[in-house]
Amino acid sequence: MRALSRRRTAAAGAVATVAIAAVGALHLPGARRLLGAIGLPCPVLQTDPAAVEAAHASGLAALRGQAPAPARPALGLQLDRSTEAEAGAWARARHLDCVTLVRGYRYLRCRGVDAKALGEAGPPVSELWLSFGAQGRLIGVNVYRRGLDAAGERQAWGDATGRLRERLGAPPFESGDPAPAALQGAALRTARVQYRYTDYAATVTAAWLPYAGLAVREQYLSARAD
Repeated sequence: MRALSRRRTAAAGAVATVAIAAVGALHLPGARRLLGAIGLPCPVLQTDPAAVEAAHASGLAALRGQAPAPARPALGLQLDRSTEAEAGAWARARHLDCVTLVRGYRYLRCRGVDAKALGEAGPPVSELWLSFGAQGRLIGVNVYRRGLDAAGERQAWGDATGRLRERLGAPPFESGDPAPAALQGAALRTARVQYRYTDYAATVTAAWLPYAGLAVREQYLSARAD
């Protein structure tokens, strides 16, 4: 059963990665080649709103849990409530360097972010992506660090998973070994913790990527079906 749970966690994580376009790792040329090699189109290029909405719904179906979340942490922003204008004001107040992108959905992409500006510990954030759904409300937050050294990976992983444990308790789904030496044992080796609720999903993933080295991604999503 434990092995089955790990496989299901990995499958759900893969679906979410493909379905949610605002993931910094997927904007690197190496990642696009990887997706193509396994038969998946680059989500950045899927700009039709209906196609993006369908992919988003499909990804969330694989992540959705059985009970509502006791809390929905998302860097202090409010999923399903924060508007693009409010998120922009939030970013400006923290002196973030951001641009607006439209890829079916609308996104606010910020690069080179001081972790302290986000209330986090660890090395700088390579990319922060805020995703806005068809109703113009925040539906996803992605925090992505790449090119980390071993100390930076441990700190980024420990801080992200520790904050979720404080708010949500022990993760019901986890897989892999997040130790840098374990991840570096093979390309694309990953470790993951994941929380799934009817209205919220949170995932922290650590990986060793051939084009980006040690990387840690945090993803906070609204999982509401409406």
